[in-house]
Amino acid sequence: MKHYFLMFAILIASGLSAAVSPPDVNLSGRIVDGDYDVPLEYATVSAFDLSEQLISGASTDSTGLFSIKVPKGPCKVRFEYLGYTSIDTTIQLDSDLDLGDIKMSSGAFELEGATVTAERSRMTLKLDKQIFDVGADIVSQGSTANEVLDNVPTVSVSPEGVVSLRGNSSVKVLINGKPSALADNNALQGIAASNIEKVEIMTNPSAKYEASGNAGIINIILKDQTVKNWGGQLSASMGIPTDYRIDGSFTRTQGKWTYFGNAGLRYSKYFSTGDAERISQLPTGTQILREDLDQDRIDRAGNLFFGMDYRPTAKTTLSASYSLYHQTDDDISLVNYTYRDGAENLQRDWMQSYDYLEPQNYHQIEASWAQDFSRDGSKFLLLFQNDFWDNDEQELTIVTEQFPTNNEALQLRTRDIESSNDYLLQGDYEQKLGANGKLELGLRGEMRIISSDYLAEIKQDDGFEVYRDLENLVDYYERIGAAYIQYSIEKGKWGLQMGLRSEYTNVRVEDTKEETEDIKKSYNWVFPSATISHKFSENFNASIGYSKRIQRPGFWQLNPFGGISNPNELQFGNPDLDPSFRDLYEIKALIKGDRFTLAPDLTVHYIDGFYDTQVLQDSTGLVTYFPINLDQERILSAGLSLSYEPIDGWQLTGEARASEFKQRGYYEGVDFGNSFDTYNAEVGVRGKLPMAIRMQVNFFYWGAQRYLQSYRDPYYGLNAGLSRKFLSDRLQVSLNVRNLFELSVYSGGATLPTFTNTYSRIWQGQRFGLTAAWDLGADVRHRRARGSIR
Repeated sequence: MKHYFLMFAILIASGLSAAVSPPDVNLSGRIVDGDYDVPLEYATVSAFDLSEQLISGASTDSTGLFSIKVPKGPCKVRFEYLGYTSIDTTIQLDSDLDLGDIKMSSGAFELEGATVTAERSRMTLKLDKQIFDVGADIVSQGSTANEVLDNVPTVSVSPEGVVSLRGNSSVKVLINGKPSALADNNALQGIAASNIEKVEIMTNPSAKYEASGNAGIINIILKDQTVKNWGGQLSASMGIPTDYRIDGSFTRTQGKWTYFGNAGLRYSKYFSTGDAERISQLPTGTQILREDLDQDRIDRAGNLFFGMDYRPTAKTTLSASYSLYHQTDDDISLVNYTYRDGAENLQRDWMQSYDYLEPQNYHQIEASWAQDFSRDGSKFLLLFQNDFWDNDEQELTIVTEQFPTNNEALQLRTRDIESSNDYLLQGDYEQKLGANGKLELGLRGEMRIISSDYLAEIKQDDGFEVYRDLENLVDYYERIGAAYIQYSIEKGKWGLQMGLRSEYTNVRVEDTKEETEDIKKSYNWVFPSATISHKFSENFNASIGYSKRIQRPGFWQLNPFGGISNPNELQFGNPDLDPSFRDLYEIKALIKGDRFTLAPDLTVHYIDGFYDTQVLQDSTGLVTYFPINLDQERILSAGLSLSYEPIDGWQLTGEARASEFKQRGYYEGVDFGNSFDTYNAEVGVRGKLPMAIRMQVNFFYWGAQRYLQSYRDPYYGLNAGLSRKFLSDRLQVSLNVRNLFELSVYSGGATLPTFTNTYSRIWQGQRFGLTAAWDLGADVRHRRARGSIR
């Protein structure tokens, strides 16, 4: 089916290309910030004829310049930029025209003396992506990237930092369009919210993007400080329970050089409670195990980032930067385990003291060369990146028996020393073809080495010895080479984008155990993408698209051993786990009104080799978890996104989604076939109160999921915030609360032939935060990060 789809797309491209007519005159100009004259990169310029048909369009370059070809005569021109109301004007073109500087600002647009006041939108809906404006989000002030993402419609972040898009954790998170060790290791809390400009959600990325991520791509765009002279920001936060944060940023421009950086410190405490019950049918009879948990978590973190840009010419930028993030997790848990028989007679009472310590360090070195060839409309970007990280995970479990005896029953200690080194080199080229076409192509090479030295020991009378043979040294080697080509064209009411990406992957897993053979895998896959769009009217357009993507297993899934936090269960990895592949078919529409935007969609996912977990129990009651590949998962999903402004100064955003999951596959003779329906919804309200106070309230609901061996109950929550600016808008004070009324409770369980299990957990209670942010300098303004086009 997809081959016919691509052939059809090529035929349309040929027809559209043949229909391109020579332009007559040139319309040019520069879009800048109205307050600071800073150029706005990637602002959109669209030209329409008097019947509202699109005749030409372009995006501004890194200097804010644009140039489009349009026929002579009258035309309507629209200027758009993220989070602002569009500017519309009608121009009579008889010859080439340079509009000069077109000034835009967060509060007003200025064009030829006309001023239109605007309110920044928290969410912007487009055909190919959703854009979430972090600066307009009050709830996320004084937090980290995890809280920012958790507040984005369709995105959720688990307490362990795992990011999911539309309930699917197989998502690729990029920073400025590039991979990051923080994102790949569930450590996005290393990025302060004050350093994030916006978040882009792409559920059906094109071939120019890295093929990883079955659920799609989340692109976090950081603020980039290029200004006329100098500036910065200093913010401080405090919260209840204990939460202290301080962050600062600076920028300085001198001639062709720009220096920038930021740094921050964080000290946070979290309190968690939970309970669980497991009823097992063992050879000795029925066993009822109940758990009661109290946990104190302490995070101590610091981040540092600095870099420089050098512009030898107006079209050339050389950049270099270094970033460091350190975090120490120090957790103490007290867990009471009671073991009873089927008649509820107490058999054993254990009290576990669990101490978890993990210092982590993440580094990134980056250098790039960006060249804009304005004469022929081409651009080139060369990027080098080196990510390297290390952590030292240590666990100490001491179990005291309180019944029927009173002594130490068990003492376990584990240590896992991990490190990684990742090198990336890529080049991206973009070339305009005619007035409406664009060709993009690129090459990418990446090499990654991850090591893990794991040891688990149990205390015996004469010292410690290896526990259950849980000892190994694993080295993981991964090499990826990729190339892509993509063509796009817009003509009249039609648009077409089609691309092809090839990725070759070589993987080797070495284990020092003699009885374990090295695992070697090589595969080359082609990832096509195609999208056809049609503009039915000025307020209604739609598209149909296809893409293929890959989800490579994470190291936490491959590493044979994963720690022992509970003496009644063990988590294992699977070094032989294969990647999974997704084919996505999607139909989307965008409907605009004077005060609302609607974006309905219908998607079908086919995921081959999808990941599941095999859960087993031995005769002693010990439960083990083991990741596996299964044949195929099909997801049919229908959703609706909404952005509505009922009155000036107030905005309502929301998303509702219904999905059907069907899985099939066998593993070791067990049929994992299963199906379920689930429903998700999110609603946000944001607006202005008296005395220039701004407010925001967000509610989310995530429906239940039920797999063959495990299930998760629905959960929901409420977040809210207030904000006000002082001293000519230089000082902003924000008050927010997360998990208001402690509504968010994670619960679920498992059902297997030998046992049933239920659990309930409050990962963090109600949290209040107060943040004050002060803008420094006379020219404080953030530029959009260029990023790479992966």
